[in-house]
Amino acid sequence: MKPKITLCVVLLLAGGLARAADLETQKIYEAIRAEKAPVIDGKLDDACWQQAKASGEFWKLSGAAAVIQQTLFQIAYDSANLYLAITNFESNPAAMKNDIRVDDLTAVMGDEANEWFLEPEIGGDYYQFAANCVGAKYDGRAMDSSWNGTWRVATGKTDTAWTLEAAIAFSSFGRYGVPGAVWGLNVCRDRQAGSDTEWSAWSPTPGGFHQTGHFGRLVFGGQSGQGIDRAALIECARAAMKSFDLERRLNEAMATVRTGKAEGLKPEQRQQREAQLAAGQAALDALAKLLQGDKPLDTRAWVETNARLQTALAPLEETAWQVKFEVLLGD
Repeated sequence: MKPKITLCVVLLLAGGLARAADLETQKIYEAIRAEKAPVIDGKLDDACWQQAKASGEFWKLSGAAAVIQQTLFQIAYDSANLYLAITNFESNPAAMKNDIRVDDLTAVMGDEANEWFLEPEIGGDYYQFAANCVGAKYDGRAMDSSWNGTWRVATGKTDTAWTLEAAIAFSSFGRYGVPGAVWGLNVCRDRQAGSDTEWSAWSPTPGGFHQTGHFGRLVFGGQSGQGIDRAALIECARAAMKSFDLERRLNEAMATVRTGKAEGLKPEQRQQREAQLAAGQAALDALAKLLQGDKPLDTRAWVETNARLQTALAPLEETAWQVKFEVLLGD
């Protein structure tokens, strides 16, 4: 039985290294807070689209090469909705496929279409939205097509591209986009106008668009509105709850690591554990400083603190498992 236990430890450590490697190459998009909501007409001529950053560099589904026809997207938001604008460049508009004219059919994605994925809580439920070039739409929660969100979409055409504009109500998720919040995100394209079907994505997802581990990150920028911002209060409360859960787990992991026997460790292993404990204590100190400070608490402060707690927690929990297995091996 001992070799099996040791193998589990190795797999856990390997998983942690893979996650760290993913973070180093993760794509990030920062959405602007719109002063005025765009008109959802597919024209993309609203003020927010003149200000929002256009992000492209779409890659084939395999992530092996850039696509033939590029795609750009922009994101803005306000207290009620997330707004998305997509420009799909197309050199062969006469060959564009647009057979589906009704909603809620997965066949929408067999036309010239865009898909986008939102993950309000990283590691939690994620949502798929899709619309073709004539505005037929589809939505679902993960693979569950029975879920229906509240959203609008419109499409348009220019001399060089077809465009898509959408407004997705935050009430669809029971979550809100507020300054400093971070969601999982991917924006994708299904192109049929070429000689071969071309699937592409902003954040490469080898094996299929539903690979949440390869989603990029959507960061909500800007500042909260004037007065009491209900959405900000709700999200701040969620972030606070997460902070306290991370604090509990971090304290438990540190207590376990401190019980580990140091005499059997190599010097570098001993130093690694000491560094992990120091990072954990620094993260806890940062939380205490946040709670004791006199500055107004906002979502961005909570998100930054949670990120620091999570970063310290991951290696400490893995080391805590090592210590527990060491105890089992010694029995």
